[in-house]
Amino acid sequence: MSAGSVARGLAGAAFAMVAVAASAPARAEPIAALTRPPRNALIADLGLHVIAGGYQRSLAPWLSAQIVAGLYSPWTQSNNSLGLSPTLKGGDLVGAVVRTRIFVYPFASAPAGLWISPFTQYGLGWATRDGQKRIGAVGAVGASVGYTLLLWKHVLAGLGGGLQYHAARIPRGEGPPSFGRLFPQLEIQVGYAF
Repeated sequence: MSAGSVARGLAGAAFAMVAVAASAPARAEPIAALTRPPRNALIADLGLHVIAGGYQRSLAPWLSAQIVAGLYSPWTQSNNSLGLSPTLKGGDLVGAVVRTRIFVYPFASAPAGLWISPFTQYGLGWATRDGQKRIGAVGAVGASVGYTLLLWKHVLAGLGGGLQYHAARIPRGEGPPSFGRLFPQLEIQVGYAF
């Protein structure tokens, strides 16, 4: 065996290893694409005072952003269900809101897993004051902690709870139906991820 044939054999082996190594990412990419979590979701937000629908986008493995729009009814205020609003009992405040929020996933598992989520919500509410329907501002700002499951690769199911400053300002007077106070935040979110 000559030195030239050994050199050609080594060069051929080196070329084959480089070719295999270079093609490995190309072969692995379709597999990685199949296991990558979905980045988009259509969401139904069933909150304590809101029933809404919207869109969520995973911006990074640790971060998602969400916007929803929906119907607003502070039933815990108008029914005095937790004993915090005795003067609002029997109120008729309803409205429409837009809620924006981010979800921070400490374990980089977006859109599923443990999350921390600050949010803000704003809209218009309609209520009776002095015998007349009035339109005013309604809103909230707060934060929740929760957990979302990704089921069957496409179904999101989440539950969270926290604290919010919740307020309604109906013009032409003070007191009910206007209010503003810290209040519990509870939500259920379900969605289709794609």
